[in-house]
Amino acid sequence: MISVIIPVYNEEKILLKNELYFKSLSELVDLIFVDGGSKDRTKEIATDYGRVFNEGKCRAKQMNRGAMQAKEDILFFLHADAVINKENIEQIRRAVYGKNIIGGCFRQVIDQPGLIYRWIAFTGNVRAKFQHIYYGDQGIFVRKDIFQDMKGFPDLPICEDIFFTKALKTRGNVSFLNCPIYCSARRWLKQGILKTYFQNLRINLALSLGEDLNRLAREYQDVREK
Repeated sequence: MISVIIPVYNEEKILLKNELYFKSLSELVDLIFVDGGSKDRTKEIATDYGRVFNEGKCRAKQMNRGAMQAKEDILFFLHADAVINKENIEQIRRAVYGKNIIGGCFRQVIDQPGLIYRWIAFTGNVRAKFQHIYYGDQGIFVRKDIFQDMKGFPDLPICEDIFFTKALKTRGNVSFLNCPIYCSARRWLKQGILKTYFQNLRINLALSLGEDLNRLAREYQDVREK
């Protein structure tokens, strides 16, 4: 009933570290990985967990390709470094089949201790719950027919999740589900908290001003790069 789609690029370490998690997840869902041209063993390892497809290194295109290959009628887009459990899957099913929800996301918990990370997660959860604007690291689920009607994620180099979920909430009832999704702090750890915080502010300001997204993407460091 649910296809989980994970865009990947140079995620060998994450895939090996979470081997038991991915194998368990593959027993619950139709698990799809879409590789963006990894230079490491990502594709080889992912094949042990689910179906693997190829696409250019663009998260929006990768997710759209995965959606085209999905067998089920609910799509759930995850980052490779996010961790969910069986309850997340059950909550999606109850929301879509029992409450006429067309899409939504989960309550973010960042996998690092400290008040600053709790604050970061809190502010993101407030945005998601009250504005219904979801980021990819919160896990975005959507009915497949709605996704197809919307023509998938917009073909953008960055912020495709923001544009997609802004449009999604105009199509029907969406929901912020309280079950946690555990998200990696690796961007914050790699770049530093202050730099990442101000980078996010810069992105939101640029979006509000209608700046060129291609230029914005060049400023945005991909933590998956080696």
